[in-house]
Amino acid sequence: MTCSLGGLCALSAELLLTGAALVLLMWDAVRPAARRGPLAFSVLALAAAAWVAARTPDTVAYGVFVVDGTARFLKIVLLGAVVLVTALSASFKGFADREERFAWGTYLGLLLISTVGLLFLASASDFLMALIALEIVSVSSFVLVGFTRKDRRSSEAAIKYFLMGAFASGLMVYGISLFYGLTGGTSAAALNADTAGRVAALPLTAALLFVLVGFGFKLALAPFHMWVPDVYEGAPTPVTAFLSVAPKAAAFGLLMRLFSHAADLRILPLMALLAAITMTVGNLGALRQDNVKRLLGYSSIAQMGYVAIAFVAASALGSRAILLYLAAYVLMNLGAFAVVIAVADDAGREDVGSFDGLAARSLPLALTTTFFLLSLTGLPPFLGFIGKFSIFAAAVQAKGLMWLAVVGVVNSVVSFAYYFSIVRAMFFREPQQAGAPFLSRPLTAVLGVTLAATVLLGLYPAPLLAWVQRIVP
Repeated sequence: MTCSLGGLCALSAELLLTGAALVLLMWDAVRPAARRGPLAFSVLALAAAAWVAARTPDTVAYGVFVVDGTARFLKIVLLGAVVLVTALSASFKGFADREERFAWGTYLGLLLISTVGLLFLASASDFLMALIALEIVSVSSFVLVGFTRKDRRSSEAAIKYFLMGAFASGLMVYGISLFYGLTGGTSAAALNADTAGRVAALPLTAALLFVLVGFGFKLALAPFHMWVPDVYEGAPTPVTAFLSVAPKAAAFGLLMRLFSHAADLRILPLMALLAAITMTVGNLGALRQDNVKRLLGYSSIAQMGYVAIAFVAASALGSRAILLYLAAYVLMNLGAFAVVIAVADDAGREDVGSFDGLAARSLPLALTTTFFLLSLTGLPPFLGFIGKFSIFAAAVQAKGLMWLAVVGVVNSVVSFAYYFSIVRAMFFREPQQAGAPFLSRPLTAVLGVTLAATVLLGLYPAPLLAWVQRIVP
């Protein structure tokens, strides 16, 4: 696709979604009781943005915004994830069964605004641009987490998320200011061999460490993960599903771009240590959880530790592994949250006990849940295995990272214990309720799409591998 509008062409998907978000925010004022209209409009806008993003040519806009194969891949994954989250929102009982009217236009408008920030993150090549994009995501996410105002847990989660996010943003701003003072710019291109030779490594590393704190918060890397369990538990489940995948995928794509020139500094050894700690903290924390949303929250912490292994590898194989695993993680994690919505809405609670006897009540749903959990563990023949194998292969081929691969494998074995607690409840306990959980059409569609992709791409990953290979030769 060619474009004669210069930099605006590179921003076409973002501009389209921004316009759609403004329409949705005004929808409630015109049609306050509308539900289907905003949902359909939101899905159409996301699909159109994905089509535009896929056809946007390689370009650099205004020196801070890059469109290339990696950005297109991440944008398509992100927009697909938000479509699935929109379907989950339409099926969520907590939004439908409310005493007061639910503001669908406002909710979906905020979701699209957050998505615009994520798309900017995927293409940002400048630290200031990255900061602005992160704040767009953060501010809209704060509101989404606390959107069910009469739910005390939701309000508490929003406050915790806001306070932790504000602290992380402050440290990130300080790091960017240090970086500017040392290099005279905020572009990622300033991190090159000439800069490394001209600027003392220790102050530059310190500046980047402060910037990493902001990314660590979004990625929930230990020790910046403390907000995750409470926020994931308190937020509405569709919002939790969104936070568990989309910001993490965009932030890792940004890390790949901004820190691709930082291998000569002291960032990678620190990231290796953070990866090991993050995997361990996430998996050990999940072992002690009874609330399924908190369990998946700790699981998401561990999953980002695995992705950090590929980042530390600092190789083409590592970059391919990051893209591959992020796509896999979006599919299998959103599928798992779709099951949580179905089971929790039926049982009226979110603990592991709500899954008791699910196999006797609905064997297809129990098997679907098992497949998602096995994929998250990294067992064949599911897509999660392909992603984790690529990550560990990148670590093995990198110099001095064999120990990190071993830590990753051990943590994967540990993760099987808490995933199996749900499987055990489904197949080896007596049901506490009669009848299968109700599955709405949108929820059935999400389960079907994510399950088919997780299984079929696990059995035949060639198309996805070829796509990633074209992006990172």
